[in-house]
Amino acid sequence: MFFKRKKKEFKTNQPIFREKIEKQGEELTTSNISNLIQHSADIVFHSVNIRGNKDLHVTVIFIDGLIDIMGMDQFILKPILQEIDFGKCGIEDIVEIIEHSTLFHGVQKIRTELSECVNDIMDGSVALVFDKAKKAVTFEMKGFEKRNITEPTEENVLKGPKDAFVEVLRTNTATLRRTIKTHNLVIEETTVGKQTLTKVAVVYLRGITNRHIIEEVKKRLDNINTDGVISSGVIEEGIIDHKYSPFPQIMTTERPDRFCASVLEGRVGIVIDGLPTTFVAPGTLNQFLQGPKDYSQNFISSSIFRLMRYVLMIITLLLPGFYIAITSFHHEMIPTELALSITASKEGVPFPSFVEVIFMLIAFEALLEAGLRLPRNISQAVTIVGALVVGEAAVEARLVSPAVVVIISMTAVASFTMPDQDFSNALRLWRFIIVILTSIIGLYGLSVGGLLLLIHLSKMETFGVPYLTPFVATEDKQLQDTLLRLPLSTMYKRPISLKTTNKKRRS
Repeated sequence: MFFKRKKKEFKTNQPIFREKIEKQGEELTTSNISNLIQHSADIVFHSVNIRGNKDLHVTVIFIDGLIDIMGMDQFILKPILQEIDFGKCGIEDIVEIIEHSTLFHGVQKIRTELSECVNDIMDGSVALVFDKAKKAVTFEMKGFEKRNITEPTEENVLKGPKDAFVEVLRTNTATLRRTIKTHNLVIEETTVGKQTLTKVAVVYLRGITNRHIIEEVKKRLDNINTDGVISSGVIEEGIIDHKYSPFPQIMTTERPDRFCASVLEGRVGIVIDGLPTTFVAPGTLNQFLQGPKDYSQNFISSSIFRLMRYVLMIITLLLPGFYIAITSFHHEMIPTELALSITASKEGVPFPSFVEVIFMLIAFEALLEAGLRLPRNISQAVTIVGALVVGEAAVEARLVSPAVVVIISMTAVASFTMPDQDFSNALRLWRFIIVILTSIIGLYGLSVGGLLLLIHLSKMETFGVPYLTPFVATEDKQLQDTLLRLPLSTMYKRPISLKTTNKKRRS
């Protein structure tokens, strides 16, 4: 069931410094702006007279390091100070002349509110403040250093685009425009964070994406009350439905092609200024098991690899618990020769299977965290050497049996095949729960753990869409892109659960 609410205007400009401005008055003057931001060393106030006329005074305000200085000199200061002859015009006339494109600049705004002018300055604009007119003209002149577009680091693919999102919002939206050139691509912006004033863009296709999902995403973004957006988790936790579930409910990607494919499918994308990762909502279980290369290679190979991921998901989730259950409670399930081999390998080990498995799982998690935190040039060496030393030393010291080392190794390799890291982390957490349950009541605990997980996932909805879509509800006709990936020519309809306005991918 989709969320219903009255139509609400999406906030695009949140007033900053509102409390201070009300105390000092709303007049847009250099003095009021100075009282708010002049204490910062990187904010420049430059007073000039137009063509040397003291009656035509203007103050240039900008943040050093955020703007293109040469562009400001060439396209703003030089024309008004030397080239344009304003004659006997007054300040009001000059503002009007500038407003009607006397200067060769594409993005300029007339500001009469103090808060709007300060917002523009803090965002990287140059402001020409005319005190007598109580007005300002702001020019977008961003010129700060930024990272170049490079290959994705987390979602590598052999066949496909090699570009990735960067930390600059406008660069990212331009990348999306290069991929989806239709005029139906809509990019709406809002501001999140009282102090950071981070711009967040909501991306969708007009005439395709369900309006209820769009409005719900915008509503939740507007309701986020925080000082700043420094990490993606601030946005993610602010818009998901089930905050206490370890499973991801919106897809995270750094690849523009994957982002655009989801938008074309009828989902809503979220791009955050300052972060190279983007979100796609709503997220479902099937999405987190689809790899970036699934649609860039033969459908037979893609189907085999995708089916293998589902099998490996079950292995990484249940294998340690299953080993504990059969070695501690259900010996009759083990073939005789295998049972003798396991018994021989456990000779001299003083701990039960449960303790061995828990010890190795914790050691594996510790090595994984060490590899993530250490510098890249030594992290691989440390994890490889650490795994060999821990495994070999533990076996030699009779702390664990070789069979447990093999089981945990298989579990770890299976977990690394999951395309989404957040989903893999959730499986690792639930794996501990199943291990604890099986150590208490054997295979019954394994069944209980699996059943609890299934119930948890079945109860989850994200933006009104069941989490287990398309395995539940009315998605029986959409199974050609789940366990198997059939030819693209057979997928002529968008997912039913998204309730898109235009349900056909092709006419």
